[in-house]
Amino acid sequence: MSDAIAAFGTLLKLGDGAGTAEEFTTIAEVGDIDGPSDSVDTIEVTSHSSPSARKEFIAGLIDSGEISFPIFFVPDDATHDATTGLQYYKNARKVANFEMEFPDATQVAFSALVTKFGMKAPIADALSAEVTLKITGEMTWS
Repeated sequence: MSDAIAAFGTLLKLGDGAGTAEEFTTIAEVGDIDGPSDSVDTIEVTSHSSPSARKEFIAGLIDSGEISFPIFFVPDDATHDATTGLQYYKNARKVANFEMEFPDATQVAFSALVTKFGMKAPIADALSAEVTLKITGEMTWS
């Protein structure tokens, strides 16, 4: 039998910036979450003495990547608005703290910039936005 975990119920939470007493609030109306996805830069270290005339590489810095997700946009929701929410952090160009909590209670905490908040208002559909977070620094799993 598989040990797979259904993703439904994964929560993405935004911190209030209160330092050691920081409170996290679940971001409202989040759809499918894409990311995070770590990648390691490579540094070429090929020299005239590299064996078999092959390029050689060493590991460089780790990039924690991005997280992207749609939301059903609720303009006056505190996690969406321009006073305390995602739009605030995008407009202020400030790093915010986030937590992602999976259905099995595993959590990953990280800091990120809100690099995209692209709203959509289609005639025959719900008001929505596409959000992208660029992770800065290390992610902490617990």
